[in-house]
Amino acid sequence: MGGTPHPEPSGTSTLNPMALRHLLPVLTLCCIGFLVPSPARATEWYTQPSLKFSTQSDNNLLLTPVNHSTTTEATVAPTIDFGAAQSNWNIDGNATWRGHRYWGQSGLNGNDQVYNLSSLYRTARTTWQLTAGYAKEKVTANTQFVPDIGLVSAVTPRITRTANPSLTWQLSQRTQLLLNYQTSVVTYNAAGTSLVNYSTRDGSAALQYQWSHRDQLTATLGESYFNVPQLSQSEIGQPAYSEIVNNQPVLVPNPEVHSNTSTTDSAQLGWSHMFSQSLSGNIAVGATRTDAAIGIQTCTGTTPALYYFVNNQIIGIATCTQTADNVFSETSSGYLYSAGLQKQFQLTQLTLSLSRQITPSGIGAEVRMDAATLGISRTFSARLTGSANLASYRIRSISSQSPPLTDRNLIQGSLDLIWQWTRQLAVEGEYRYVTQKFLSNNVGAQDNMVYLSLDYMWRRHFISR
Repeated sequence: MGGTPHPEPSGTSTLNPMALRHLLPVLTLCCIGFLVPSPARATEWYTQPSLKFSTQSDNNLLLTPVNHSTTTEATVAPTIDFGAAQSNWNIDGNATWRGHRYWGQSGLNGNDQVYNLSSLYRTARTTWQLTAGYAKEKVTANTQFVPDIGLVSAVTPRITRTANPSLTWQLSQRTQLLLNYQTSVVTYNAAGTSLVNYSTRDGSAALQYQWSHRDQLTATLGESYFNVPQLSQSEIGQPAYSEIVNNQPVLVPNPEVHSNTSTTDSAQLGWSHMFSQSLSGNIAVGATRTDAAIGIQTCTGTTPALYYFVNNQIIGIATCTQTADNVFSETSSGYLYSAGLQKQFQLTQLTLSLSRQITPSGIGAEVRMDAATLGISRTFSARLTGSANLASYRIRSISSQSPPLTDRNLIQGSLDLIWQWTRQLAVEGEYRYVTQKFLSNNVGAQDNMVYLSLDYMWRRHFISR
């Protein structure tokens, strides 16, 4: 549901990542060729429908600092899972349609569509995989977290298309090579906002070595390509802002990214260790370098401004009548890391993770996101399970040309209970709290959400031919 972040690298390898962007057609054709069913073998097909009814209440659904209302939502979401398999291959897919109806705020009603397809083919030493997805949904505070949540004060429909071929090659009993490629295209229908469409291509090559039965070493090289196409719209007619300096109005440029082409190279080394049967951990560190060419359009002429008091300060709002375009070349570097710890008790599971990654954003540039998450899940009985989760995100733009609202901190916490009423019927209740604060103006916003759902899953139906 969320937008599509870069897969986080985890090491370094001898394969040149510059060539990885050309792997998509090759891996796709290989996957399709290998996945053609053999008529000499029986194929097992399955389907499994499900239906979810849910309702929730948010006091700030869009996580906006401006005036907002409490909203109540009712959702109906039918889903169909399907697939086919033989001994050495399988294809799985699902399709979900969600109909949303809101009370308390107009303009929010709509429908979502999510489609996913994945395939796998195994030989004695290789595993080919191909996944693809299409999602048409709205970005709100309760969407799976992406860096664009909370950036705009209007409903923001988004379409995400992804394709991801990969290959795992067992070089020896202890060593394997992993090649991965992912491409995505994200389209926003966000007129009047600062969000723009973008596309990404990510390639990585990882070499894994099983040092012992408890230790695994990983070295990865990766390259990502981020592109914002040249936009045709102009800032003319859009709002521009001015401030009072020495009793005189001074124009504050209202920049908008009109194009961006950036390439990020990364390298990481990782280590995972099994401390015991119930305790495991992993850590990876590396470096990254980004070269970008960013086109910025700024407002250089405005109509006379109308002045208001905002936060005890005088500002003016005018209309842009003249613009100027500039192209900036930037190079930035930094470091990446990831660490995780998993502990399994008799009835309780504990997970902790820390990470830094470069991920795309609809602001027209990539961002550096630090994340810390803590999760606890517990089985109370054969039918009742619960979980508590806490996540903190620190988001900073890697470009000096990005809008100031890019940099912010966000914290999200949730409590969840699931009651497996029958084998097919489950009831879920959740409370979630989200808060964020922008660094540019120290303005924050919060959302409290209460959620209840009823989920019915029919038995899986099999056919062998």
